[in-house]
Amino acid sequence: MEILDIYDDNGNLTGKQIVRGDNKIKLGPNEHVAIVMIFIENNEGKFLMQKASIQKDGMYAATGGHITSGENPYTTIIREVKEELGLDISNDNLVYLGNFILGVPIRHMFYLKKDINLEDIIIQKEEVEEVCYLSYEQIQELILKDQLRPSNKLVLEKVLEYKNNH
Repeated sequence: MEILDIYDDNGNLTGKQIVRGDNKIKLGPNEHVAIVMIFIENNEGKFLMQKASIQKDGMYAATGGHITSGENPYTTIIREVKEELGLDISNDNLVYLGNFILGVPIRHMFYLKKDINLEDIIIQKEEVEEVCYLSYEQIQELILKDQLRPSNKLVLEKVLEYKNNH
């Protein structure tokens, strides 16, 4: 059972919590759960993407997940990458790109420039069907085919904005 903290529109803890997946609980206005997402780019300019398992939705997405009670965005993204991909990024140069609200979640965005060998990845079968590197153009094709989770497009735009300014 995952316990999720509830945040207000400004990202402050409200003191309330919910059990993840409990559909009986409805969040009110100015109430949000929080998630993290990371785009990992290799030296060829391609992004590490994962195709979610059929049980999830079968869509392509960057790595990410819910911030559980007591965690912060950094500890959560490190945990999610470890769980879903079997990789330890705790000593890597993670770039925090801020957050935005889309629907119920507050989405915390990260970027990492790192070459990762696909053979070193151990996927979490319950969550991930496969991983691959995709170019920006290939990701755009996924968007056109409605095969990329919509929020990922917004995060990718933030990643590209960051790269253009650094």
